Amino acid sequence: MMTRRVSASRLAVILLSSALVAVPGDPLRAQDPAPDPVQEAAPPPAAQDGSGQDDPTPDAPGPQIPYEVEFTGLEDDDLRTLLRDSSSLVSLKDDPPPSVLGLERRADNDRERLQTALRSAGFYDAVLDIRVDAARTPAKVTVAVTSGPAYRFKTITIASTDGAPLPGGDVTPADIGLPVGERARAPQVVDAQSALLRRMTDRGHPFATVAERRVVVDHDDHSMDVTYTVDPGPLVMFGDTKIDGLVSVDEGLIRGRLPWKPYDIYSPAKVDRARQQIAQLDVFDTVRVRLAEEPGPGGVTPVDVTLAEKLHRFIGASAFYSSEDGVGGSAYWGHRNLFGGAERLRLGVEVGRIGGDNGAAQGPRGSLDLPDIRLSANFRKPDFLAPRQSLILDFQVASEQPPAYDRVATIGSASLERQVTDQLKVSYGVSGERGRVRSNLREYQTGFIGVPLGIAWDGSDNLLNPSRGYRASLLATPWFPYAGDTDSIFTSFQINASAYRDLSDDGRYVAAARIGVGSTVGASLDQVPPDHRFYAGGGGSVRGYGFQKAGPRDIYGDPTGGRSLFEAGLELRVKVTETVGIVPFVDAGTVFDSAFPDFKEPLKVGAGIGARYYTDFGPLRADVAFPLNADSGDAKWQLYLSLGQAF
Repeated sequence: MMTRRVSASRLAVILLSSALVAVPGDPLRAQDPAPDPVQEAAPPPAAQDGSGQDDPTPDAPGPQIPYEVEFTGLEDDDLRTLLRDSSSLVSLKDDPPPSVLGLERRADNDRERLQTALRSAGFYDAVLDIRVDAARTPAKVTVAVTSGPAYRFKTITIASTDGAPLPGGDVTPADIGLPVGERARAPQVVDAQSALLRRMTDRGHPFATVAERRVVVDHDDHSMDVTYTVDPGPLVMFGDTKIDGLVSVDEGLIRGRLPWKPYDIYSPAKVDRARQQIAQLDVFDTVRVRLAEEPGPGGVTPVDVTLAEKLHRFIGASAFYSSEDGVGGSAYWGHRNLFGGAERLRLGVEVGRIGGDNGAAQGPRGSLDLPDIRLSANFRKPDFLAPRQSLILDFQVASEQPPAYDRVATIGSASLERQVTDQLKVSYGVSGERGRVRSNLREYQTGFIGVPLGIAWDGSDNLLNPSRGYRASLLATPWFPYAGDTDSIFTSFQINASAYRDLSDDGRYVAAARIGVGSTVGASLDQVPPDHRFYAGGGGSVRGYGFQKAGPRDIYGDPTGGRSLFEAGLELRVKVTETVGIVPFVDAGTVFDSAFPDFKEPLKVGAGIGARYYTDFGPLRADVAFPLNADSGDAKWQLYLSLGQAF
């Protein structure tokens, strides 16, 4: 048999409650101060048998008295749970004592545990009646609880050791989560002390201490008075910053990401920001930013930055599968510190549409049915000309045969990406492309210069698995033809937004919604090459439909694309366990011939259910989706496998 233990969190509640209890045998009087919690706290008593010795170990020979435990008189489920988790009668139930006398002693030893738990919940006049009925089999232990009135916070006093006002102004009880009139729970008293110290740290006093915490319980009016006496310590300013652990990364790059100057007033938010901004360079396994343990002269205190560099070279691979588009994957090699300034070079190859059921074109060009291949080289230099501004150079050679067109192209771009705030990012640059695009109806020779401008806001709490917050992005690109068959200047716009809400406040139930709108102005549909049109359908779009196939078709049944786009999706992400979840979802969308969505085309709607396996690097996704208004020739269902949520 296994001996159950009281959970660590519940045991902590019991020990914290000792701040508010009287010494056994000497009950608290009105206005009497509570004893010191360190002196009061003691290890929980061990269950004993009738001889006064510890219970035998579970595998010791001899008779045992099995029993069951019942708590009565409790209407508060949370209080019932607290008492059960605090009770040694409950935790040792699978290890019964060898005699009735041992069971009675165990019940008697449980009394103070339960009284302490009740006091921790604010019930100081509670009465316990514990009875053992040994005539039954199994024996029954009944714990009758008369909780009495709940004590409440009456006055909360926060003062400095010298009687002077606190630096930065008064701190109210509400500021530290201890509002007057609430039930006087012991853990709140300790949590409020931590909140008080955090508030002092935010004001530039990280070495503040609570010199005394005084708790007085008044049994006449069932109330509690709490007094915190604070020693604020010196006002601290940032001093010299020492950086340890660099091997080949330029130290100036790190110092450029520190959001403070010498003699700035200390701010824990700035320390956190420094840690995040250094970690975003993605060249370090470990990033620690800490204030020295003792204040410096005049409050000017050094800062220690400790780093551990990652391996500079990296390789990787990924794969995906769709029942219509088949298997795809990618492989890459990279260097994350090419010239010592965290410059990143990545060389990659991507292959898609291998062995799909019916993802190939149906018209005259569909005979080849070749896989998609893309070779790429990407270079990123952080802090280019300004902190948190990156230079990005990208070059690609692509051969693609999706359902709508065949394309062979060479693409190059240079852009600047600036992280304006932790949430807001802007990008701007220039791109050029030269290629050949063929649909069932026409072949295009293309040559364009593009000037993309992007703005993105990410207020979500996680990149791959968000549970709360918002995201929004806008990408606008004017396209200027310099060669080929198209002589019209046109501009494409795409707006995407998503929202996430944690319905249960613990990540178990998360509602997620998204919407996307696209528009092309300045040219007719025939003047826009197929690879610059909008399409809907696939695992990242309208699930249930094949890639590009949630929209109008040509006479051969292949997608024609459109000048505008509308998409929307809704999911409910349910965690069944910590690592497994299910996701029912519905998507809708299509493309339009008009410059803006006019909804003359009916929306394509798909619905389905997905499974998620949550890992440290993000959720693994498997979605099965069904088209609800499919066209002739569409597959009855679609399966999608990938990493990360759909949006």
